[in-house]
Amino acid sequence: MTHARAYGLLALVVMIWAGNYPLGKAGLSEFGPITLTFARAVIAVPFLVLVARWTEDFPSGLTRRDYRTFVVMSLTGLVGNTTVWYWGLKYTSPVAAGILGAASPVIIALIGAVWLGDRLSRRNMIGIALTVAAVLLTIARGSLDVLGALSFNKGDLIIMLSQSAWVTYTLYSRANSSRLGPASIQAGAYIVSAAVLAPLVLIERPWRSIGSASWLGWTVVLYSAGPITLGHLWYYQCVRAVGAGRAAVFTNVMPFLVIGLSWLLLGEAIRWYHVVGALAVIAGVALATHRR
Repeated sequence: MTHARAYGLLALVVMIWAGNYPLGKAGLSEFGPITLTFARAVIAVPFLVLVARWTEDFPSGLTRRDYRTFVVMSLTGLVGNTTVWYWGLKYTSPVAAGILGAASPVIIALIGAVWLGDRLSRRNMIGIALTVAAVLLTIARGSLDVLGALSFNKGDLIIMLSQSAWVTYTLYSRANSSRLGPASIQAGAYIVSAAVLAPLVLIERPWRSIGSASWLGWTVVLYSAGPITLGHLWYYQCVRAVGAGRAAVFTNVMPFLVIGLSWLLLGEAIRWYHVVGALAVIAGVALATHRR
């Protein structure tokens, strides 16, 4: 894949993912977080298997390295990131979740500095500080009283927790040494996710919500199983082509897409700290990930 094609796909992926914030919020009014993720995994598995068989040369047998890749991608992706993300979104606004999610490239930069020995310039440090300020402004809802009392919205904190899994997913997507193609790896990871989530979903008693679900609820499920899954497949390919840092930075525009879509689809109120936080996090990420 060329860099030009990778950047074009990343732009499309960002638009698809931005739509998942307001739609995911709407879906949570009918389904629980685990139910949404489990349904997505079960519906997407046949699609991914077909794509893998049609587009990739499948080896004669799977190695221990392949199974390890399936497990890590599953636990950091659908199980660790998506399920926890839905859980956090249940208690916060899509706009706040979009701003907080955009800070993940800074976490990647910090991990690179601590574990990989990447040097951080003064510009990078300023960007990290600006991003941290943007995150604090968002979770404090623009109130110094909230910040001083440390009475943050639990949904915002859960969203930030989900980003740690997403960072691991992004870095491992680049570093894993499996010989399988991206569709095969995603299919294996989704199968593992469905197996892990199957007993957990019973906690939410999904038969109740499934029986009374509206067309909107099923639209959210199908959107997450179709376009969102395809977006993950493309994102994996793009990370392998241009690197985790460049791919993550490309999501900078997402907060503004989320703000616009949340206002348009859900009538979400846009506050001053949302706009300031979005601008600050984008500027901070740009500075924090800048390289000569």
